[in-house]
Amino acid sequence: SGSVHCNPSTGASYWGCTNSFHYKDKLMTIVTDDSNNAILPPVEDIEGLKPGNSHQCGIKKHFYSLDGASLNSPQLTFRNLSNPFSVSRGQEMRIWYGQDWKDCSENDGNKGKTCVDVYAWYV
Repeated sequence: SGSVHCNPSTGASYWGCTNSFHYKDKLMTIVTDDSNNAILPPVEDIEGLKPGNSHQCGIKKHFYSLDGASLNSPQLTFRNLSNPFSVSRGQEMRIWYGQDWKDCSENDGNKGKTCVDVYAWYV
């Protein structure tokens, strides 16, 4: 439940920024380990803006596309994981908004709260 905004002039969404100039159809919900290393999506799938862009986040990788998901999808499902990862009892994982994760563009109107339930296959 809830929603997030990346800028006061853009609409709210569940998973990213509705600013279509910079982030058309891009998601910004990142799952990390307790050292803030990206787990989902895999770091190689995370993008940054093109060099020379004047946005505060610049080329810092903080958004991605996910087949079958949009900014207001009721859920995100990460499939076809190319690099499964190990977990242990009590291991902490964190859920970030991409701009907050990279500590950029936080002073230009980011706001909101959203709650999530997390489900995983454990083998």
